[in-house]
Amino acid sequence: MLDFQKIKTVCDNNTRISKSFVDEFLIYFIAKNEGLEEKTFGQFGNFRNVILKMPESWIRMLVSQLIAHRTFKKDGLSGDYKRHAEIQKRSAEELVYYQFQIEHPWRFAFCTMEDYLLHDIYEMKDAVSGETFKVYSPGISRTNTEGGGTIRFWFLLIGFNGECWQTYGPLAYFKGIQPFDLFFFAKQIKPDILFQNEVQEVVESNPIPFAMLFSGAEIPVTYHKKDMVVFNKSEFHVKEISLEKYEDEFIVEKKHPIYMLSLKRWHSFPHFAKCFFHAKKNLFILTSMTTRGYDSLISALNKRGNEFPSSPEILATPAMLHIAKQVLNVDVEMNPYEKHFTKKTSPENKKELDKINVFLKHLIDRLNKKEDYDIADLAEKAGIDVENAQRIAESLIKKMSEMPGHR
Repeated sequence: MLDFQKIKTVCDNNTRISKSFVDEFLIYFIAKNEGLEEKTFGQFGNFRNVILKMPESWIRMLVSQLIAHRTFKKDGLSGDYKRHAEIQKRSAEELVYYQFQIEHPWRFAFCTMEDYLLHDIYEMKDAVSGETFKVYSPGISRTNTEGGGTIRFWFLLIGFNGECWQTYGPLAYFKGIQPFDLFFFAKQIKPDILFQNEVQEVVESNPIPFAMLFSGAEIPVTYHKKDMVVFNKSEFHVKEISLEKYEDEFIVEKKHPIYMLSLKRWHSFPHFAKCFFHAKKNLFILTSMTTRGYDSLISALNKRGNEFPSSPEILATPAMLHIAKQVLNVDVEMNPYEKHFTKKTSPENKKELDKINVFLKHLIDRLNKKEDYDIADLAEKAGIDVENAQRIAESLIKKMSEMPGHR
């Protein structure tokens, strides 16, 4: 049984010592001796477009957090300073605390909230290792309450106190990014990693890019009914492909030297399960915008003698692709050959689409502002049929209601 009172006593005592020793002394002492404040702000220069959008108070808290991590991480600076004269002047209680932190390194953790145990104590699951651990954090409770109680995915600097882990510094959370997004992001930083369990090493060696992900904290996850919209993509080099054996289950289109194979019943919204074969490069690309679509694609292909792995090489949410572009200036082209098969819109159809877009713009504007609206009036102003406008409005409102932030 959870001994809350014992845990709370340990946590309160740990917080008290940390405030006087780490916050008011050690951070400044280490930063001055190592020039860490200047170095950290210098590293921020690579993310200037992101930093400029963040509150100055948050940036300063982040700098302190990064210095604390450099100090107490595994093989961090804390061991180098434990016999320093200024450290030895501190109280016996603080020195015991300091030695304990050296023996129990702090770490950054991407984690999902698994359970609320009691009074600001949570069971978390490490999104990289799968390890579960207890965290005490009143800050998580406050942030989650302000967020409507829907926040599950976090990026935290945590240290152990003997009973549980405690957070230090700003608490980053994400409404749209998923645990599998981390591998995609880490691979943009260190392309040679192959497995999810290698992500933690990338985070620990350079946490700053991962801290910048907080710029996209509020971007929601996107669903269509029960399907999460997530980009799946794999590339394979093949000697040749006999297209005839795919024609019963795929729609095969040709724009030499490129072929597009669209999986029947799965090639349209929201799945878009398609393959592209470049005959000159012998390159075979598999893409889908849902997991079910990709699974169906793999199943259909492997029934025809292929042995493609079930997991895609790239798996990323629209939120992650957007944030990676902002933070790392990485622009992943998910369907590089699809543009060759895009059918031109006739002038008549384009005119109608423009009218629908006008209607949608005005409707979304009113929905976001929570203003009253009249479908007939908006339809008349956009120049579209009222019944068509009603169908479009119902579909839009339904999709918005299915998004986590609107439930």
